[in-house]
Amino acid sequence: MKLRLLAFLALAVPAATLLPPRDALACGGCFAPTTQTTVVNAHRMVLSISPVQSVLWDQIQYAGDPREFAWVLPVKRGATIQVGSDAWFETLDAATAVRITPPNSMCAGSSGGGCGAMMGSDSAFDAAGGFGNDQVTVLHRGTVGPYETATLATDTPGALNKWLETNDFGVDESTQPVIDAYVEEDFDFIALKLQPGRDVKEMTPVRVVMPGANSTLPLRMVAAGTGANVAITLFVIGEGRHAPEGFAAASVPHDLLAWDFASQESNYGALREKALAAADGGRAFLTPYAQQGSLFSPVSSSAAPFGVQYTTSGSTTPVDTIAAAFAQQGLANGETEDTACAVRFAQLAMEDRAVGNPCPAGVPLSDPSCDGVGSGQIDARELACGPLDDLAVAMIGLHPKDVWLTRLEANLPRAALDTDLVLIP
Repeated sequence: MKLRLLAFLALAVPAATLLPPRDALACGGCFAPTTQTTVVNAHRMVLSISPVQSVLWDQIQYAGDPREFAWVLPVKRGATIQVGSDAWFETLDAATAVRITPPNSMCAGSSGGGCGAMMGSDSAFDAAGGFGNDQVTVLHRGTVGPYETATLATDTPGALNKWLETNDFGVDESTQPVIDAYVEEDFDFIALKLQPGRDVKEMTPVRVVMPGANSTLPLRMVAAGTGANVAITLFVIGEGRHAPEGFAAASVPHDLLAWDFASQESNYGALREKALAAADGGRAFLTPYAQQGSLFSPVSSSAAPFGVQYTTSGSTTPVDTIAAAFAQQGLANGETEDTACAVRFAQLAMEDRAVGNPCPAGVPLSDPSCDGVGSGQIDARELACGPLDDLAVAMIGLHPKDVWLTRLEANLPRAALDTDLVLIP
């Protein structure tokens, strides 16, 4: 039996359970050695935008030989790379996902730098091929978490392509002009490899911190290694609701929603797929969630008029804000032992002071070189749960009471990856 649903909201259940992500994901360009074929079919990212800095998180999941993993992302000068947490993605995904609840009925009981692969050697960065040559300069080299990193720069068209090919990356002809275009536009490139002896199970999300407000994502680079279509989920944190420029706005027709009691599921997934494909030939984004203040304040929905509750997979105690759920998920994952930060989060809901960075540019909040913040600012370290600091980093330069969380989804055909994604308020 099927019944029509009169309405739905992204927060359509009284409790959202946070579970680990299931898809294989990446961001940036995916370059496989010529002996392999790697296809990226989904990207999950977070972007926070403030006047002070912009931060792009990428959830990297890779299955294969750890010596053959590599990730490359074009960035503007001054960008630095750090590790993020699984709890960050798990919380944002679960808290903003659309969930359909069945209508009341008497018969209710009737039933995307992209992950890539490269040939390895005894060291993470092959000394023979080398990171750097007379045309590619290594601006920085170091380690973060399980990764070895290098920030590369060149002003010579074709030089980075040559370096990639020398190191056995499979750069197809269609991708070479894209890389050269980023070089021409004065982009640098950040590259990652797993450290020798580290396993793919140790891989964590990474975040790239960039100075100033930057609302552009490198979709052209995402095209490398993708198939006919690529699914994109992007969470945007900023002072305002953001939308993609130059892409159609898809919408799911609410009046066609139906619930099948036999299978205990709705037709939302099918309607969503059709809506994304139909809008401008698939060159479209859906906005299933956009809410001001939801990081630090309780929110309600038609299905939860007294407030949405969040429960992590490792706890039976519900919490009423996304920030508190993030702290709880970090505890469940073993990514922090701080049990007091959720209490601090509750005091930020109506804060009109900006969050300040006590550290020099590119330096983690836990570094002893960090000092203090300006008068009238909130110290970002107050938002950190020990090493679990993604929320703190995301909020730097922002005023907590004015912050929006927006979820954008797309299933873009490869042809739509011909331009970078620009977000506008």
